[in-house]
Amino acid sequence: MNISQVEAFYHIAELGSVTDAARHLNCNRTKLSMAIKALEKELGVSLFVRTGNHVSLSEIGKAILKDCESLLLTRQRIHDTCAQAKGHFNAEMWVARDDSLPDEFWQDLAHTLNHDYPSTSFNIVLASSGDLANLVETGQVDFAFGVDYERFNSPSITYQPLGKIRMMSVCQFEHPLSKLRRVSDEELRSHMQALMVYLNERDNPDLQPFSLRYIGFSSFDYMLNTILEDNAWGVLPEPLIRQFLRSQKLAVIKHTYGLTQEDYCMFRSATREDHPAMSWLADKISDYLFDF
Repeated sequence: MNISQVEAFYHIAELGSVTDAARHLNCNRTKLSMAIKALEKELGVSLFVRTGNHVSLSEIGKAILKDCESLLLTRQRIHDTCAQAKGHFNAEMWVARDDSLPDEFWQDLAHTLNHDYPSTSFNIVLASSGDLANLVETGQVDFAFGVDYERFNSPSITYQPLGKIRMMSVCQFEHPLSKLRRVSDEELRSHMQALMVYLNERDNPDLQPFSLRYIGFSSFDYMLNTILEDNAWGVLPEPLIRQFLRSQKLAVIKHTYGLTQEDYCMFRSATREDHPAMSWLADKISDYLFDF
């Protein structure tokens, strides 16, 4: 049994198709099929149930899937450690973040990172909250920071909560909903809603539209603009809207779920070593959230 055979098995199992796995691994479909046959012959079991062009895991295949994933994660950890020893680690770092915290706060953090860690080039990209875990899991970024909407446990990702972030159902200060002493479900459903959507959306009941009329965005900032300009309501993070509440441009809707809390997390691959810059960044964000 070699690591290439294990990799072939894992990706076919995850994607449910030899063709898709070959495309993902950028290799020949026949080569993958031969690798699986060789692995099954050595182990003396059938790892897949084959029906036409479709494959699904056999019972023994299901039983060894997690162990195979652990082997692949261990391999990646070995590569990362060796890269660090050669001095190639952290020369460039990709960081994804959502927009639940103000841009000015992130700009200050970015300036300090560049000043205090001159040997590392930082690429900080904006992404939807729900896509952060997937960006880390697929290796598109090294670290990610934001609201953990998915709550999707994966052995390949480490989730580090940095603090609680309060989510508020808000509308314009002069919106009819802001004038009600208590807002019912029916009244809330009758008004336009601005809500969060994202590309990697799983079945998340917390993000299902509540209103009969709604418009979805992958950015809290776009949601905020729609609420301010188009007489909609929506659920936004307190750090982003505190100034609008104080200036009475926004009002909190008096609904049962008008105030909730979510975890604000740092996401990283389970195989990736800690980086002092990211530890510093996590501490700064944790201190910032403590004030809320």
